[in-house]
This record gives sequence, structure tokens and C-alpha cells, in this order.
Amino acid sequence: MKSHIINTIIRNLVKKKFLSLTKILGLIIGYSIFMFLVVKIQHETNYDQFWNHSESVYRVALDLKYENGEQVKSAKNFHGASELLNLELPEILNHCNFNKDVVTIFSGSTQKIQDVDFVFSDPSFFDVFERKIIKSENTGVLKNIHGVVISQSFAHKLFGNENPLNKEITVNEGWKFVVDAVFEDIPDNSHLKIDVVATYKSLFYYMRNFDNTRQILIDNPNFTYKQPDPYTVRRWRTPVAYRPYCYIKLKEGTNINTVESKVAALLTKVPLPQNLKDSNMAFNFQPIKDIHLKSNLDHEISANGNTKQVLFLSIIIFVVLFVCAINFISLNTISNLELLKNYAIRLFSGATYTQIFQLMFVESFLINALSLLISLPIAYALITTQLPAHTIDLSILLYVVFVLILIAFSAALIPFLSVVKNRFTSGLKIVGQKINQNWRGQKLMVTAQFSITIILIVCTIGIYKQMQFMMQTDLGFNGKQTLFSFSPMTMNQHPDIPVKLSTFRNELLTLKGVNSFSTSSSIPGQTTPRLNNQVKAVHTAGPFPATFNEVSIDDAYLKTYNIKLIAGENLSFQNDWVSNDILINQTAAKDMGFLSANNAIGNRVTLGKHDCTIRGVIEDYHHTSLHNAIKPTIYAQNIRWDHSVGYYSFQLNSDNVTGTISQITQIWNRLYPKEEFIYNFSEASFASQYESDQKFNQILTYSACLALLVSCLGLLGLTLFNIKKRLKEISIRKVSGASVKQIIIMLNIDFIKWVLVAFVISIPISWYAINTWLEDFAYRTSIDWWIFGIAGFASILIALTTISWQSFKAATSNPVKALKEE
Repeated sequence: MKSHIINTIIRNLVKKKFLSLTKILGLIIGYSIFMFLVVKIQHETNYDQFWNHSESVYRVALDLKYENGEQVKSAKNFHGASELLNLELPEILNHCNFNKDVVTIFSGSTQKIQDVDFVFSDPSFFDVFERKIIKSENTGVLKNIHGVVISQSFAHKLFGNENPLNKEITVNEGWKFVVDAVFEDIPDNSHLKIDVVATYKSLFYYMRNFDNTRQILIDNPNFTYKQPDPYTVRRWRTPVAYRPYCYIKLKEGTNINTVESKVAALLTKVPLPQNLKDSNMAFNFQPIKDIHLKSNLDHEISANGNTKQVLFLSIIIFVVLFVCAINFISLNTISNLELLKNYAIRLFSGATYTQIFQLMFVESFLINALSLLISLPIAYALITTQLPAHTIDLSILLYVVFVLILIAFSAALIPFLSVVKNRFTSGLKIVGQKINQNWRGQKLMVTAQFSITIILIVCTIGIYKQMQFMMQTDLGFNGKQTLFSFSPMTMNQHPDIPVKLSTFRNELLTLKGVNSFSTSSSIPGQTTPRLNNQVKAVHTAGPFPATFNEVSIDDAYLKTYNIKLIAGENLSFQNDWVSNDILINQTAAKDMGFLSANNAIGNRVTLGKHDCTIRGVIEDYHHTSLHNAIKPTIYAQNIRWDHSVGYYSFQLNSDNVTGTISQITQIWNRLYPKEEFIYNFSEASFASQYESDQKFNQILTYSACLALLVSCLGLLGLTLFNIKKRLKEISIRKVSGASVKQIIIMLNIDFIKWVLVAFVISIPISWYAINTWLEDFAYRTSIDWWIFGIAGFASILIALTTISWQSFKAATSNPVKALKEE
């Protein structure tokens, strides 16, 4: 019996080649997209779930509202926050603070790696973030003041297959450490990206004992490190830029609400600065598993994901799979309608309805299984393209098998109930091919398919329009033919920085291909790590009600990036690259209370310990992507910026860019022989901020195109079936004098009206979807009526193209031959 069923199924599939191929192609598309997007969503939603006891690890973020109304919601917190919780609450098992820097690491005379994620932390770092220690010295992890712990992959980058223990590395300006241990890599689906870990004790030891002039560390046996004490005011007055990320690990069974309820009382035990006493301060306890998707605070340690994007990807999975499933069910129903007589013969030969259903289910299952097998390598190729470092969780196969069985069962049950069981009367007579009720169901399926497809098309066009808006919007600066590099790390904290920098600048400006050169602590497209919420007018008590970005620049910064000065004058060149003159942007001028840009000129403000004079106001420009609103920013002239990371920018004016870069490289190599000249173009760097949006738009575009293809395949199958069932009617109409045009219109209009219904249904849904997505952008495009018009027109045109050729063939066929066959 089983072999007989298989033979029958194969015979049916071969006999109906076009329908069979159409069904298989639609399912291949559905299963490929389903597996690819499920893996992508799993990757996003599984961030930081690999940690031991991850449910007990929380980040202690800061929620602060100052008396002047300024509100701060920051991923960073004061050093004393986690320390106080750890000392006062028995529910806390461990805690740690850490500050992150991006550095260059040297090993030996030739090996160098840039953009290394370096962390200074408490010795308890690996008690909170448990990783397997693969290799370690007997001195213990993070116990040696000259020691660091590095990741397994970073050890391989630096030392290859050699044993990394006790190997020396040099950080930036010459700090030398030895490798004490190697830890297992932190997986890529974590919000923490860390290559090297050292302690705060090491940080302060090197800061106080390293001689920048001679580039050597002076041993100090009398060095004492003050243990962290949250009951001192200094642990609560750290500026934003220097605050750490604070984490705690709870004891098993502890409810975070218990900890949260005790915070207010704990804060009364510590000597807070007056500005915090007058503020409303609270701690925001964020589960480590929620940070990637659910946290969008200021000063995040890295770019996080987006819950809304994951939701949209989930919807895409559902709608594409739904379209493909509807297509398969619809075409399977047509196949079974054409096999009615075959089923009737089987029934009157003694077969039961159960056996008929078994035959239909096995055929449906085999087609789905074949489609799934073909789609596996396609899905794998897509996954490895988007997520090269991700290990595919084989549990996805359980989801796929469940979906396969569900589609196969539905595709057998629906035609069984609507076609087989309700079609037979006495004998072999099938009720006059009366399939009007079932045919109406097929049209509803077409409507659903095209509604979903039009929604996807509208969203694709809307997102593409936003991407173009972001790329074409006047950003307020010009990054064309401007390249940048990190400032030489070997020169950080070095006393002759101004001299070497002046020499480098002077030699560059003699090159015909260099229009201008600038050095700064940040550039457009990069973060501004220095923040200040204590800026105030000179001789006033309270700060302005705003947090200001601080960027260190020189006198050539505005020229290099073509930024417009709207009031006052530019900074002037200083031999030591330091002055007390500053520039501010328009937003900063408003937040400082000036009625106009001109009113700000000459006023003095206090930045830290320095009183500075506002020399000019620049036009607002987008320092970061259009996701973010323009922040109030102060531009100061100070070569010794924070975090030891700065940028050199070169505006080129030559068509021979390659030759000019070669000349710059030669000068660089002569003045900074220990470092390679590694550069990037500003325009490309700024555009890279939209990489995630572009990938999402890519996925949506492909999904819309494939959904449209599947819908058209289904429409084509229904058209062929409709023509076949109306062949006699068409022939009679032709014999009665109907023209080819009238017959084509008759056949097409029945389908097109359902596509029009789909278009009407899709308009409000797609409008809501695209506006919801655009909410994440501070600056956004408009959703114009023509977007819906294009989507509707394209759908109708494609639908007409799909069915018109078959309608034309039917309208021009020989009616005598058709009537004779009937």
C-alpha cells in the first residue's frame, strides 16, 4: 500500500509539472527565509544569556533628575553605587566596576594591533563575569600590579601559537604589562567587547609613576592604593566621562525588587555632593540579558540592538511564511480539484475517506520535505553571510519540522474538506463542476497574499526613502575627500607632542594635495566621550540645565570639515595647541540662555577648573547619525584630551588621492616610525553608522520581492485553473462574436478587482507600520501618498502581466477544438 501511494504521488507530480514546480518553489522561498530570520532573531534575543547565573547579573545604571530640571539616564554610574550596594546589602554576592578604553597594543618591535578594547576594573571582574581561565600564572588572576589578562583570540592575534604567559605588551604611550592569564573569549552575542583586562590599582600606579619624558616606569615600593570607599564624597563626584559601568551579581533566589526598595535609604548614608542632594537620584537595575535589546540609555558601552527591529523581523517571518503557505494550500486545492474523478473512482472501489486523506497528506508532506531539503543550503548561505561568527542552534530544526507538519496537514485538510468530502453524490457523478464556493475561497487567498505583499512593498519603499533622506540630508559639514587616522598612540602624554605635531602639520601643508590638516578628540561620525553637566557662567552658583558634549579641536577643524561659523571668530593657532578660548554650537547657545548667537560672543563660562571665553558660535551640524538629535557642544582647544584617543584629519584637494596619501604616509613614517599610518575616509565612516538600517532594508526588500514572486506564482496557477474550467464558456463566447479584447478583459477583471481590494486593505496597515519604524529617528522623511500609489500600481501591473499572457492564449485559441474536447 505504501509503495502504491508513493507511485501515485510521483505520477500526479509528474503529470502536473507546472503546478508541482510552482508549489515547490514557493515553499523553498518560505522555508529559506524562515530559517534565516529565525536564526537572526535567536542571535539578537540570546545576547548575554551564556553567562553563568545570567539571571542574577544586573547593570546598575543611573537615573538622575537635577534641581534645574535636567534629566540624566545613563548606562554609567558613580563608583560608589555598586560598592555601597555590596557593602550594605546581604543580597549582593559580588560586584565590579570597570572603565573601557580603546588602545593600541605593541608586542616586540613589529607586532601592533589597533582598536583594542582595554578594560580597567576591580579584581572581582571575573567573579561577576565568569569566564574559563585557560592559562594562568600561579600569582592569580588580576593580582599582579604589572599584569593583565587577555582573551584567547587576542592572544592568538598577538602571539600566534606561542605560549602568551609572561609575554610583555606595551599600551599606547609606553606602559608595559605582562600577560598573567588568558580567558575564554566572550561570545560575539554580548554587549561586552573586551580584549584586555587590568585593575584600577594598575591604572593609578602607572599614572603616578610613569615618566612620560623618558618613557619609563619608575618602580615605587611605597605606592599605596586607597581601597574603594563609597562613604567618601569623591566616589560620588566623578564627571560623566570618567564614571564606570557598574554591575552586581545577586545571591541565588534574591528578587531584584528587594534590592531596589532599599536604595533610597542607602543613599542617605553617604556624603553626596550638594548638587546630588538637591536632585532626585535613583538606580536603574538592568538585567544583563535585557541590555542589548531593551536599553537605550546615554553612554552605552556599545551600540545596542533594537526591540522594534526584532519585532519587524518576526512579522516578516510570519507574513512571508503565511504567503507561501497560502500559495501552497491554494495550488494544492487546485491540484485536488483536478483529481476529483480519480478520488471518486477510489471511493467507489472501496477506499475510505481516511485513505483518501492519507494519500493527500503524504503527497503534501513529501513536497514540503523536498522543499525543505533544497532550502537548507540556501538558508545556511544566507546565515553565514549575515552572521559569520554565529553558531547555528540546531533547535531551529524543531521549529522547522513543526511548521512543515502544520503546512502539510493544512494543505491536505482544507482541500479534503472543501473538495473531496463535499463533491460526491450517487455513483461517479461529480456535482456539475460547481466550485463557486471554493473558487471564492481561492480569491480570498489571493487577496490576503497581495495585501501582505503590498504592505511589504510600501515598507520597503518607505525605509529606502528614509535611507536616501539620511544620505542626502545636509549634515552641516563636508566629509568629501577627507580622510582621518587615530592620533599616534606612542605620543600620548609625551612632553614633545606640540613640537612634533607642529612639524607634522607644517610638512603636510607643503603638499599640493593637502588642503588642510586638523587634530581633534572626536570627528563627525565618532562618539564624543567627554561630557560635562557642570558648565556654568562665570561667577554664578548653579550650572546650566544641560549636559554638554566637549570636543577638543584646533584652529583648522572648521576649515577641514567645512563647518560654518555664524557669529564671532574662529580659534587662533597656538604654539602649544592650548587656549582658554572656546566655540559653541547653536544648540549650546540656546541651552546657555542666549537669545542669539551674537549675544553669546565674549561671555565667559567655567569648564572644570578653567574660565573660558566664547569666541564664536558655529552652525549646528550632525556629529552623529540622524537617529540622534543634535547635542549642545563646546569646542575647546586643548591637545591633552581625555582617554588618550584622538584623530588627525586631512582634507585633500587633489585628483591624485593615492599619490597624496603616499606622501602623507612617508611623512608619518619619518616622524612616527613606531606606528603604521592607518586611515579611513570620513564620508564612509559616517555612512557606516547606518549599516544596521541598511541590512534591515536589504532583508525587507528581498522579502517583499520574494513574497511578490510567490503571490504571482499562486495567481498564475489560479489563472490557468480558471481558464481551464471556463474553456467551454470562452469558446461559446467567441463563436457568439466576442472579440479577443473582451475575453481578455473578462478573464482579467475578476482577478484585478481582488488585487484592488488587497491594495485598499493594505494602506492603513502599511502606513502604521512604516510610521512606527520611523519613530526611532530624530530626523525623518515624510510618508507621501505616491509611496502607496507606486506599491499599488506595481502590484496591479505585475498581476496583469502574470495573467494577461495566459488570458491572451485562451482568447486566441481555436473554439471548435475546445468545444469538441468538451
